[in-house]
Amino acid sequence: MNTPFEYPEILYNDVILYLETKWNRRLTDHERHVLIEGYRFGRMVEAESEIKVLFAN
Repeated sequence: MNTPFEYPEILYNDVILYLETKWNRRLTDHERHVLIEGYRFGRMVEAESEIKVLFAN
C-alpha cells in the first residue's frame, strides 16, 4: 500500500522521459531523485489548494 504522496513509479516515468527527451540525455540518479521529490511537493501543494477550496464553500 502506498503512503500519502507516494505515487506509483509510472507517474514519475512520464516526467523523467519528458526531461530526458528534452535534454537529449539520461538523467543522473541525483537528478531523478530531485525530480521525484519536486513532483511529490507539487502534488502536495496541489492537494492542499484543493482542500482549501472544498472547505471554503
